[in-house]
Amino acid sequence: MDSASDLIIDSLKEEPIGETDHFIWFITQIGIVALFKKEENFETYSSNVEVEANKIALDITKEEKEYLKINERKLFLFYS
Repeated sequence: MDSASDLIIDSLKEEPIGETDHFIWFITQIGIVALFKKEENFETYSSNVEVEANKIALDITKEEKEYLKINERKLFLFYS
């Protein structure tokens, strides 16, 4: 595992900043992470993740978005 993945996994141990229908949200040293709550198909929620971010007052529309799977955990990473 690389150092970026380590930073993300360590951040998932911290208190989340919010929770929506399909994601638990975390702040990391790299950016904002939307961790899937269940085994979901990322293509289904790729466009919906921004809508869910708005529900917890996050504007991620200008951020880069990357889908990652780290240690069997599926997540979106948003960064500038």
